[in-house]
Amino acid sequence: MTLADNRSESLLSGDAAQRRQAIAGLAAQGDQQAASVLTDALLHSHWPVCDELADALAQMGTDAARQGLMRALRGRRHHIRSAAVKALARLGGEGVRDAVAALADDPSYEVCQDVEEALRQIGV
Repeated sequence: MTLADNRSESLLSGDAAQRRQAIAGLAAQGDQQAASVLTDALLHSHWPVCDELADALAQMGTDAARQGLMRALRGRRHHIRSAAVKALARLGGEGVRDAVAALADDPSYEVCQDVEEALRQIGV
């Protein structure tokens, strides 16, 4: 098992303390590789882990983290899209408003509500 595999496994662990430690470690690392690992975990996560992962990416505040969150806007599960919308509203930056607004007609009511709130936060 590689270090990346071990990290990914820890990020999705049922052990909340182990998961939070792995997420915090990657967020503190703050580089493109860390953003990539967090993004991949986010795209395969369930609720409420997706919120923790999206928050970590927003806290990183890097372009790679922003791109990862924008990628998550196309996630299969509505809770992933919702977590990404909320995190992007906090992070802001170039292209965020348009990317979030594009989900205004999402099939999930929850995502639509989060988009509405995010656009208020962003200032639209």
